[in-house]
Amino acid sequence: MKIHCLTALILLGLVACSRQPETARHTVEEYRADKSLRQETFKRCADDPGSLGKSPDCINAREAERLESIGSLRDSKPLGLDAKKPR
Repeated sequence: MKIHCLTALILLGLVACSRQPETARHTVEEYRADKSLRQETFKRCADDPGSLGKSPDCINAREAERLESIGSLRDSKPLGLDAKKPR
C-alpha cells in the first residue's frame, strides 16, 4: 500500500512540474511592422542564445529580421568595386 501511495505522489509531482509549451507574444508580421520591437528582441536573443535562442519569440524576431533585411540590400548604394578586365 505504501509503495502505491509513494508511486502516485511521484507521478503527481512529475505531472505538476512538467512545462507547458511556450507561446510567442508576437507574430512574425508584428515584428516586421514594428522595427524597434524587432531589433530589441533580436538583440536580446542574440545576447543569450543558449537560453533564448529556441524560444518562439526569438524564432519569430529572427525570421522577421531575415525578411526585412532582404530589402535593405536592394536599397543600398553600389559598393563601387572595380571589376577586373579579362586579359
